[in-house]
Amino acid sequence: MKRRDKMTTTWRRTIAATAAGGHAKTSDTCLSEDLLQDSLDQYWARVCRTLFSLVGDWDEAEDLALEVFLRLHRHPPKELDHLAAWLYRVATNVGLNALRSRKRRLEYETAAGRWSLQQQDAVDPVSELERRQDQARVRAVLAKMRPRQAQLLFLRYLGLSYAELARVLEIASGSVGTMLARAERVFERRYRAVEDEDASSK
Repeated sequence: MKRRDKMTTTWRRTIAATAAGGHAKTSDTCLSEDLLQDSLDQYWARVCRTLFSLVGDWDEAEDLALEVFLRLHRHPPKELDHLAAWLYRVATNVGLNALRSRKRRLEYETAAGRWSLQQQDAVDPVSELERRQDQARVRAVLAKMRPRQAQLLFLRYLGLSYAELARVLEIASGSVGTMLARAERVFERRYRAVEDEDASSK
């Protein structure tokens, strides 16, 4: 079964099970099945890639994407003209919440990176380990930042323009540059603190 077919089957099962359990009753506020399927067809891969960039694990990214589309089904935005922006906002919120809920995130990813390197022949195992440690630090810092600042940095990293950032995060376009600069300063300060902690623990 292809990944896409598996995703669709899982999605329908999830919706059916949730509704049957009484957690999400069909109502006028729910997104119609046709619109939901259209949204899945158009945005599923993009949402998964966004979440994978944030959490670093594809299976977890798909699980979180299901949560995003469940939210779309239960509480769709009033206007669907900017659905992509809504999905970006909800996906980054869900992803950041997932990072915050993890205990000892940095240690876990570092250990996982070492184990992975032992299982495969890497061209430069030291560089690969350093890369994974750096990714873990970035995620750890983002998880501790204010949600809006973390979203702003992450979505800018994904390549969104200032205008797109303003639309996704529902902020004034003229404020994006100032807010982004402030977020970058906070990130740099906290990242250096994490690096110092790592260095002192060795």
